[in-house]
Amino acid sequence: MQARTNGVAAVLTGVVLAAVLAGCSGSSPAPAAAPAASPSGSGTPSGTGAPSGTGTPSGDRTQELERLRAAIAAPAQPFSASLAVESQDDLSHVRGNGTVNVSDVQTSAMGLDSLTGDGLLSINVTTTRDAVYTQVEGAAWEEHGRQPGSVLVVDHRPMVQSLLQAGPESYRGLQKLPSMNGGLAYHLVGELPVAEVADGLGSTLRQRIAEHHIERCDTDLLVDSAGRLSRLELTCAGDGYRAVSSLGLDQYGPSSDIPVPSDL
Repeated sequence: MQARTNGVAAVLTGVVLAAVLAGCSGSSPAPAAAPAASPSGSGTPSGTGAPSGTGTPSGDRTQELERLRAAIAAPAQPFSASLAVESQDDLSHVRGNGTVNVSDVQTSAMGLDSLTGDGLLSINVTTTRDAVYTQVEGAAWEEHGRQPGSVLVVDHRPMVQSLLQAGPESYRGLQKLPSMNGGLAYHLVGELPVAEVADGLGSTLRQRIAEHHIERCDTDLLVDSAGRLSRLELTCAGDGYRAVSSLGLDQYGPSSDIPVPSDL
Protein backbone atom coordinates (compact mmCIF):
# COMPACT_ATOMS: atom_id res chain seq x y z
CA MET A 1 0.00 0.00 0.00
CA GLN A 2 2.81 2.43 0.86
CA ALA A 3 4.41 2.03 -2.58
CA ARG A 4 1.08 2.55 -4.27
CA THR A 5 0.36 5.60 -2.12
CA ASN A 6 3.80 7.08 -2.78
CA GLY A 7 3.19 6.72 -6.51
CA VAL A 8 -0.19 8.37 -6.59
CA ALA A 9 1.15 11.77 -7.59
CA ALA A 10 2.59 10.24 -10.75
CA VAL A 11 -0.62 8.33 -11.36
CA LEU A 12 -2.65 11.51 -11.03
CA THR A 13 -0.37 13.53 -13.25
CA GLY A 14 0.00 10.87 -15.92
CA VAL A 15 -3.34 9.11 -15.90
CA VAL A 16 -6.04 10.95 -13.99
CA LEU A 17 -5.58 14.69 -14.26
CA ALA A 18 -3.74 14.60 -17.57
CA ALA A 19 -5.48 11.78 -19.39
CA VAL A 20 -9.00 12.14 -18.07
CA LEU A 21 -9.58 15.69 -16.94
CA ALA A 22 -8.20 17.01 -20.21
CA GLY A 23 -4.68 18.19 -19.70
CA CYS A 24 -2.22 19.70 -17.27
CA SER A 25 -0.46 22.08 -19.62
CA GLY A 26 -1.28 25.05 -21.75
CA SER A 27 -3.38 28.06 -20.93
CA SER A 28 -6.68 27.73 -19.16
CA PRO A 29 -9.58 28.03 -21.61
CA ALA A 30 -12.08 30.80 -21.30
CA PRO A 31 -15.39 29.86 -19.68
CA ALA A 32 -18.16 28.53 -21.85
CA ALA A 33 -20.28 30.86 -23.92
CA ALA A 34 -23.10 32.91 -22.48
CA PRO A 35 -26.66 31.79 -23.24
CA ALA A 36 -27.85 32.24 -26.78
CA ALA A 37 -31.17 31.49 -28.43
CA SER A 38 -32.33 27.93 -27.75
CA PRO A 39 -32.53 25.42 -30.58
CA SER A 40 -36.00 25.02 -32.01
CA GLY A 41 -38.28 22.95 -29.84
CA SER A 42 -36.17 23.03 -26.67
CA GLY A 43 -35.15 25.03 -23.67
CA THR A 44 -31.52 25.40 -22.69
CA PRO A 45 -30.17 21.86 -22.85
CA SER A 46 -28.25 20.42 -19.96
CA GLY A 47 -26.83 17.06 -19.05
CA THR A 48 -24.64 14.49 -20.70
CA GLY A 49 -25.72 12.22 -23.50
CA ALA A 50 -24.12 9.48 -25.49
CA PRO A 51 -23.04 10.89 -28.85
CA SER A 52 -24.29 7.85 -30.72
CA GLY A 53 -27.89 7.35 -31.64
CA THR A 54 -30.51 8.98 -33.79
CA GLY A 55 -30.70 12.75 -33.87
CA THR A 56 -33.96 14.57 -33.34
CA PRO A 57 -35.72 16.03 -36.44
CA SER A 58 -34.87 19.70 -36.27
CA GLY A 59 -36.32 21.70 -39.15
CA ASP A 60 -34.11 24.33 -40.77
CA ARG A 61 -30.48 23.32 -40.27
CA THR A 62 -29.26 26.64 -41.65
CA GLN A 63 -30.89 28.42 -38.73
CA GLU A 64 -29.58 25.82 -36.30
CA LEU A 65 -26.03 26.36 -37.55
CA GLU A 66 -26.43 30.12 -37.23
CA ARG A 67 -27.54 29.70 -33.62
CA LEU A 68 -24.66 27.31 -32.92
CA ARG A 69 -22.08 29.69 -34.37
CA ALA A 70 -23.57 32.58 -32.38
CA ALA A 71 -23.47 30.56 -29.15
CA ILE A 72 -19.85 29.55 -29.70
CA ALA A 73 -18.84 33.14 -30.50
CA ALA A 74 -20.74 34.79 -27.63
CA PRO A 75 -18.86 36.29 -24.65
CA ALA A 76 -17.91 33.62 -22.15
CA GLN A 77 -19.48 33.27 -18.72
CA PRO A 78 -18.27 31.16 -15.74
CA PHE A 79 -20.36 28.20 -14.60
CA SER A 80 -20.30 25.09 -12.44
CA ALA A 81 -21.51 21.64 -13.46
CA SER A 82 -21.46 17.97 -12.62
CA LEU A 83 -18.70 16.16 -14.46
CA ALA A 84 -18.24 12.59 -15.68
CA VAL A 85 -14.94 11.44 -17.17
CA GLU A 86 -13.54 8.23 -18.60
CA SER A 87 -10.25 7.35 -20.28
CA GLN A 88 -9.21 3.94 -21.57
CA ASP A 89 -6.50 2.29 -23.62
CA ASP A 90 -4.65 -1.04 -23.52
CA LEU A 91 -2.73 -0.06 -20.37
CA SER A 92 -5.14 1.84 -18.15
CA HIS A 93 -8.80 2.58 -17.51
CA VAL A 94 -9.90 5.56 -15.43
CA ARG A 95 -13.42 6.70 -14.71
CA GLY A 96 -14.88 9.20 -12.31
CA ASN A 97 -17.61 11.63 -11.36
CA GLY A 98 -17.72 14.90 -9.49
CA THR A 99 -18.18 18.64 -9.77
CA VAL A 100 -16.22 21.22 -11.75
CA ASN A 101 -16.14 25.00 -11.75
CA VAL A 102 -15.15 26.61 -15.06
CA SER A 103 -13.95 30.18 -14.66
CA ASP A 104 -10.64 32.05 -14.92
CA VAL A 105 -9.12 29.18 -12.91
CA GLN A 106 -10.83 25.79 -13.06
CA THR A 107 -11.43 23.84 -9.85
CA SER A 108 -13.03 20.46 -9.17
CA ALA A 109 -13.81 17.67 -6.70
CA MET A 110 -13.81 14.14 -8.11
CA GLY A 111 -14.01 10.52 -7.10
CA LEU A 112 -11.99 8.32 -9.46
CA ASP A 113 -11.28 4.65 -10.03
CA SER A 114 -7.98 3.95 -11.81
CA LEU A 115 -7.29 0.45 -13.13
CA THR A 116 -3.79 -0.36 -14.37
CA GLY A 117 -1.51 -3.40 -14.36
CA ASP A 118 -0.84 -2.68 -10.69
CA GLY A 119 -4.52 -3.10 -9.81
CA LEU A 120 -7.43 -0.85 -8.92
CA LEU A 121 -7.01 2.43 -7.05
CA SER A 122 -9.88 4.49 -5.68
CA ILE A 123 -8.80 8.11 -5.49
CA ASN A 124 -10.51 11.29 -4.34
CA VAL A 125 -9.10 14.38 -6.05
CA THR A 126 -9.86 17.98 -5.10
CA THR A 127 -8.33 20.67 -7.29
CA THR A 128 -8.43 24.17 -5.84
CA ARG A 129 -7.02 27.36 -7.29
CA ASP A 130 -3.65 26.76 -5.65
CA ALA A 131 -3.17 23.02 -5.15
CA VAL A 132 -4.28 19.45 -5.86
CA TYR A 133 -5.33 17.29 -2.88
CA THR A 134 -5.47 13.51 -3.20
CA GLN A 135 -6.82 10.78 -0.98
CA VAL A 136 -5.99 7.19 -1.92
CA GLU A 137 -8.08 4.27 -0.67
CA GLY A 138 -9.40 6.32 2.26
CA ALA A 139 -5.94 7.24 3.58
CA ALA A 140 -4.99 10.74 4.71
CA TRP A 141 -5.18 13.58 2.19
CA GLU A 142 -1.95 14.68 0.53
CA GLU A 143 -1.25 18.09 -1.01
CA HIS A 144 0.47 18.47 -4.39
CA GLY A 145 1.51 21.56 -6.27
CA ARG A 146 -0.69 22.62 -9.16
CA GLN A 147 0.88 23.48 -12.48
CA PRO A 148 0.05 27.07 -13.48
CA GLY A 149 -2.45 27.25 -16.31
CA SER A 150 -3.59 23.65 -15.96
CA VAL A 151 -7.08 22.92 -17.29
CA LEU A 152 -9.70 20.40 -16.20
CA VAL A 153 -12.27 20.94 -18.97
CA VAL A 154 -10.89 21.46 -22.45
CA ASP A 155 -11.99 24.47 -24.49
CA HIS A 156 -14.17 22.76 -27.08
CA ARG A 157 -14.93 25.79 -29.22
CA PRO A 158 -11.90 25.52 -31.55
CA MET A 159 -12.89 21.90 -32.20
CA VAL A 160 -16.43 22.98 -33.08
CA GLN A 161 -15.10 25.62 -35.46
CA SER A 162 -12.75 23.14 -37.15
CA LEU A 163 -15.53 20.60 -37.59
CA LEU A 164 -17.84 23.22 -39.08
CA GLN A 165 -15.11 24.37 -41.46
CA ALA A 166 -14.55 20.78 -42.59
CA GLY A 167 -17.98 20.69 -44.22
CA PRO A 168 -21.73 20.59 -43.58
CA GLU A 169 -21.67 16.82 -43.09
CA SER A 170 -19.91 17.39 -39.77
CA TYR A 171 -23.14 18.76 -38.30
CA ARG A 172 -25.59 15.96 -37.54
CA GLY A 173 -28.49 18.04 -36.21
CA LEU A 174 -30.08 18.25 -32.79
CA GLN A 175 -29.98 15.32 -30.39
CA LYS A 176 -31.94 14.61 -27.25
CA LEU A 177 -30.06 14.58 -23.97
CA PRO A 178 -31.10 11.74 -21.63
CA SER A 179 -30.38 13.83 -18.54
CA MET A 180 -32.72 14.73 -15.72
CA ASN A 181 -33.51 18.08 -17.33
CA GLY A 182 -33.65 16.70 -20.86
CA GLY A 183 -33.34 19.19 -23.71
CA LEU A 184 -31.48 19.14 -27.01
CA ALA A 185 -27.88 19.68 -28.04
CA TYR A 186 -26.08 20.32 -31.31
CA HIS A 187 -24.28 17.18 -32.50
CA LEU A 188 -21.02 17.35 -34.46
CA VAL A 189 -18.71 14.55 -35.60
CA GLY A 190 -15.56 14.27 -37.67
CA GLU A 191 -11.84 13.59 -37.73
CA LEU A 192 -9.46 16.19 -36.34
CA PRO A 193 -5.66 16.31 -36.13
CA VAL A 194 -4.24 15.14 -32.80
CA ALA A 195 -2.80 18.62 -32.25
CA GLU A 196 -6.31 20.12 -32.28
CA VAL A 197 -7.68 17.72 -29.65
CA ALA A 198 -4.53 17.28 -27.57
CA ASP A 199 -5.88 19.09 -24.48
CA GLY A 200 -8.77 16.64 -24.45
CA LEU A 201 -6.41 13.67 -24.27
CA GLY A 202 -3.85 14.60 -21.68
CA SER A 203 -0.10 14.01 -21.66
CA THR A 204 -0.11 10.24 -21.10
CA LEU A 205 -2.44 9.39 -23.97
CA ARG A 206 -0.75 11.99 -26.17
CA GLN A 207 2.59 10.26 -25.61
CA ARG A 208 1.19 6.82 -26.38
CA ILE A 209 -0.64 8.11 -29.47
CA ALA A 210 2.59 9.70 -30.72
CA GLU A 211 4.48 6.43 -30.16
CA HIS A 212 1.98 4.71 -32.46
CA HIS A 213 2.22 7.51 -35.06
CA ILE A 214 -1.50 8.26 -34.94
CA GLU A 215 -2.20 11.60 -36.60
CA ARG A 216 -5.98 12.05 -36.36
CA CYS A 217 -8.77 11.28 -33.89
CA ASP A 218 -12.49 10.70 -34.35
CA THR A 219 -14.22 13.54 -32.53
CA ASP A 220 -17.82 13.47 -31.30
CA LEU A 221 -19.25 16.61 -29.69
CA LEU A 222 -22.52 17.66 -28.10
CA VAL A 223 -22.92 21.39 -27.46
CA ASP A 224 -25.91 22.91 -25.66
CA SER A 225 -27.76 26.02 -26.80
CA ALA A 226 -25.60 28.22 -24.57
CA GLY A 227 -22.53 27.00 -26.42
CA ARG A 228 -21.37 24.93 -23.46
CA LEU A 229 -19.80 21.53 -23.86
CA SER A 230 -22.23 18.75 -23.01
CA ARG A 231 -20.13 15.79 -24.13
CA LEU A 232 -16.80 15.22 -25.87
CA GLU A 233 -15.63 11.78 -26.98
CA LEU A 234 -12.27 11.27 -28.69
CA THR A 235 -11.22 7.97 -30.28
CA CYS A 236 -7.65 7.68 -31.55
CA ALA A 237 -6.72 4.39 -33.20
CA GLY A 238 -3.99 2.94 -35.37
CA ASP A 239 -0.94 0.68 -35.38
CA GLY A 240 -2.81 -1.85 -33.24
CA TYR A 241 -3.53 0.76 -30.54
CA ARG A 242 -6.81 2.40 -29.51
CA ALA A 243 -7.43 5.13 -26.93
CA VAL A 244 -10.82 6.56 -25.99
CA SER A 245 -11.37 9.62 -23.81
CA SER A 246 -14.76 11.07 -22.88
CA LEU A 247 -15.97 13.97 -20.81
CA GLY A 248 -19.57 14.93 -20.02
CA LEU A 249 -21.09 17.94 -18.27
CA ASP A 250 -24.55 18.18 -16.71
CA GLN A 251 -26.58 20.21 -14.21
CA TYR A 252 -25.06 23.60 -15.02
CA GLY A 253 -25.23 26.24 -12.31
CA PRO A 254 -23.62 29.46 -11.07
CA SER A 255 -19.85 29.61 -10.76
CA SER A 256 -18.58 28.52 -7.35
CA ASP A 257 -14.95 27.63 -6.56
CA ILE A 258 -14.23 24.22 -5.04
CA PRO A 259 -12.90 24.53 -1.47
CA VAL A 260 -10.12 22.59 0.24
CA PRO A 261 -11.39 19.18 1.51
CA SER A 262 -13.19 19.62 4.84
CA ASP A 263 -11.58 16.48 6.32
CA LEU A 264 -8.03 17.45 5.38
